[in-house]
Amino acid sequence: MTAVLGDLSVRLENPTVKWVAAGAAATGGLYLAVKYSWFRKNPFYVFSGKTGAMAKDLVDSGINSYNKFFEQEDGKGVGDKILSTPDFVNKFYSLITDFYEYGWGESFHFAAREVGESFEASIIRQETAIAETIGLKPGMKVLDIGCGVGGPMRNIVKATGGHVTGITINEYQVGRCKKLNKEAGVADLTEIVQGNFMDVSKVFKANTFDGAYAIEAACHASNTAALYKEIFQVLKPGALFSSYEWLRTSKYDKNNKIHVDVVDGIAEGNALPEVRTIEECIAAAKEAGFEVQYTFDRATTGGVPWQAAMKSARRAAYLTHILTGVLEFIRFAPKGTQAVHTMLLKAAVNLEKGGDLGIFSPMYLIVMRKPTA
Repeated sequence: MTAVLGDLSVRLENPTVKWVAAGAAATGGLYLAVKYSWFRKNPFYVFSGKTGAMAKDLVDSGINSYNKFFEQEDGKGVGDKILSTPDFVNKFYSLITDFYEYGWGESFHFAAREVGESFEASIIRQETAIAETIGLKPGMKVLDIGCGVGGPMRNIVKATGGHVTGITINEYQVGRCKKLNKEAGVADLTEIVQGNFMDVSKVFKANTFDGAYAIEAACHASNTAALYKEIFQVLKPGALFSSYEWLRTSKYDKNNKIHVDVVDGIAEGNALPEVRTIEECIAAAKEAGFEVQYTFDRATTGGVPWQAAMKSARRAAYLTHILTGVLEFIRFAPKGTQAVHTMLLKAAVNLEKGGDLGIFSPMYLIVMRKPTA
């Protein structure tokens, strides 16, 4: 055995052998990572020549224009460009939908976990909790604002028996949602339409829905009051609307550069025109005509902080970053794929910091009711 090891050591001194051995080790490690589910989905399927809805030759220019639009500093948001937000939110989801599904799952949101609770269970509990706030039950029809690929929608209809109609601005997500709803056997309790939720009253008739919810989606709105007014119109009198909002907390200090840079980084990497406060959301709800029932920061609940899920996924995230670079280099993935992932990595780091500092919440709940008269 000693002789064999000695011979192997000598061979590894050869640069060519050393590179071959390193390549074999990296390939083997990647295989094990995929096989033993460090990744939620097979990366070779996810990055096989596309990124979401965006054509292969448009990915590079797409991420460059996205980064330029959402570049922020000093807590000022995107400024005068804010009315163009929907176009770039659509571009954002064209770029990252497959990344999100691959790395996080079909529900594009966070959840505070209880000790011993699985990530998947906490996600479903977060979704059913918001359904409970609007009293969803069989026979009711409600609206899911910014439904993504429909992960929450599917879990909610299974739990409540109510009917959910989802709206998303992104065409690719509509197709994914329809496919996944059918596979899940909930097509009869769901509907999905493409549209800008800032114009939801142009998509649906007035007084249509028995309730509505938004799960970490209203943060993309160019104007919160304008969005709430749109939702107000399509709800029946007496209906409830609940939203998990991405907000700065009372611990945020606008004079603290670390705080400002972290929140700006969250906005830049998640297609947010600005990051608001619960006081601003309450004012927007009242301006829209709603009666605010209550507010509550769900990020303060649970034994495991919401940001812990990203920290535990960091190993897979870094492997993904290397993989996207390799796949882009060999032209299996389109140019710009790694730049998209770089943007997401930076966003994840700032989200973790925001959670650790307590200056940001992605699940500040606000529940409001449309008056009966």
